[in-house]
Amino acid sequence: MKIKGIIFDKDGTLIEFEKTWHKVFRNIFQELEEAYGLSKEEILRIKKLSGFTELGFEKESLIQYAPVEEIIMQWMDVIGPPKEKETGKKPITKDALSMLLERHSKGPDATVTPLANTLETIQKLYQKGYILGIVTADSKESTLHNVNLLGIESYFKFLGSDDGFFRGKPDPHMGEAFCRKFQLEPNEVLYVGDSLTDMLFAENNGFYFVGIKGSHNEYEKFIENNYPVIENIGELEEAFLTGE
Repeated sequence: MKIKGIIFDKDGTLIEFEKTWHKVFRNIFQELEEAYGLSKEEILRIKKLSGFTELGFEKESLIQYAPVEEIIMQWMDVIGPPKEKETGKKPITKDALSMLLERHSKGPDATVTPLANTLETIQKLYQKGYILGIVTADSKESTLHNVNLLGIESYFKFLGSDDGFFRGKPDPHMGEAFCRKFQLEPNEVLYVGDSLTDMLFAENNGFYFVGIKGSHNEYEKFIENNYPVIENIGELEEAFLTGE
């Protein structure tokens, strides 16, 4: 085995999931109620559907693993057909929700907290000649905003995101595009992620997989499927890349 390319999930793998997104989604729900006229009952239903709690997120939540488009579609199932609320508030449409999520993902409360050892590990892997990529369910604009804030955008040569072109994980589309762009075989690629969707994405592509252990995921399933599990990507070389 000779790994040449390493692809990372973003939220929960490179950046701290709850610290980055909990306040953002709290603000989104507040605006949906105040500016768009959703009832408290509708907000509660959307929160439950999304895996959002007042203290954090449920394990393997919709917000954690689903592309933005899917989140919006499921929210619209709760809200109903596009309409203007009787209160005279803003009309709620898929486009309006998309713009709302995008705006808050880059707002002043969208502070990005890297997981331990992320910045130095990415730099080190890049300097060693690995081709690095990100594959995420988040939007392209939000992802670029996150990596720019961390100052690591130049290390990544591939970005697969919910941009209307790529099919979302666990569909292998983004992994296939990565291999095609850099002329790599699947067994030359390592994928690192923190969700069951990430594990399935790696399997569907024939990639090697390393799982991140987190409080919001079911990392035990990684162990049950005989995949290495690490606390953060600083442990990646010792756990998987040593001696390859």
